[in-house]
Amino acid sequence: MKRLPFAGLLCLLLLAGCRPGDKEVTVEFQWIQNGLPYTQSAPFFKGDTAIAVDLFHIYVSDLRAGDQLLSDVLFVDPSDSVFSTYTLDLQREADEISFGLGVPSDMNAMDPTSFETTHPLSSAFAMYWTWASKYRFLKAEGRFNAGGDLSNAATNGGIIWHTGTDPLYRTRTFDVSVRPGDRLVVKIDLDLLLGNVSLANDGFTHTTVDTYATAEKVSNEALAAIEVVVE
Repeated sequence: MKRLPFAGLLCLLLLAGCRPGDKEVTVEFQWIQNGLPYTQSAPFFKGDTAIAVDLFHIYVSDLRAGDQLLSDVLFVDPSDSVFSTYTLDLQREADEISFGLGVPSDMNAMDPTSFETTHPLSSAFAMYWTWASKYRFLKAEGRFNAGGDLSNAATNGGIIWHTGTDPLYRTRTFDVSVRPGDRLVVKIDLDLLLGNVSLANDGFTHTTVDTYATAEKVSNEALAAIEVVVE
C-alpha cells in the first residue's frame, strides 16, 4: 500500500477543515412581540389598545463585525424569509457588531434607477420617495383600536410611519462576540418600539415638517428596540 507523504496528508487535512460556511455568518432579522417571533398582522395589546403590524421594512447599512464590513446595505422585511435572512462573509472572530438604521447621506443621494432591480436601493423595493428624492429608512404600517377590537375597521386608527432624511440616520454598536459559522439574530422588539409612542398622537409621519417630531421619535425608539444575539 502506497503511503501518502506527510506534506500531502497535511494539505488534505487543511482542505478538510475548510468546509463551506467556515468563513460565513448567517444574519437573521426577527420581529419580536412578548418575547416570541411575531406573525405579520397578528393582533396584540398595549394596555387596552389592540395593535396589528401589517408591514415593516427597514434599511440596515454599514453592517460590521469589528472592522470587517459584512454588507454596505441590506433591505430587511422580517415577514419574508428572502429579506430577513442573509449569509455574509466573515473572515475572523469579532467582539462587536455595528450598523446603521437607514442609509448614510452618500447612499441617500443616489438614483434608484441606476441600480439593477435586485439591488436593495433599486426602485423595485418601493423605499424611494420621488417627491423628496431621498430614501425611506423605515416603513411601518398597521392598525390600532383603543377599544381593543380590530374587527371593526370603521373604528380603527392607522399606523403609517415613513421615516427618512439624513439627520434621522442612526447607528448603534452591540457588544456581541461572533465567529465564522455563527447564526447572528437581530431582534426588533415591537413592545419596546411602541412602548414610548402614543399611537393616538404619533400614528402618522412622512417626515414632513408637521410630523417630523414623530419621525424622530420613531427613529430613536426603533434603534433602541433592537437586540443582537448569537443563537
